[in-house]
Amino acid sequence: MTRTGYFIRLGISVAIDLVDFTMGRVPVVGSVGEGAGAVLLFVLWGWPGLIYLGELADPTDQLDGFLLTATLIALSIGVKQGYLFGDRTKAAPTPPTRTR
Repeated sequence: MTRTGYFIRLGISVAIDLVDFTMGRVPVVGSVGEGAGAVLLFVLWGWPGLIYLGELADPTDQLDGFLLTATLIALSIGVKQGYLFGDRTKAAPTPPTRTR
């Protein structure tokens, strides 16, 4: 994944949390949206994306809207892989120059 690709995925994760914060208040819509969000986060981030399924633990769908789980998953992967607070030269290596 490139640095640009990481920030695109981070933006999608923030959008998932915004939809959960607004539309997730409706009980049935919130539960279905959390299931769909977990599938999407699994596609984006792999196994850590399944942590989002923990939001299904709140059957009222009222408290979990305040937990930015998708964003926290994205930020933790960004810190771990060096896309955030890391060395920028490691994230985007330059190709070697040709000598004659």
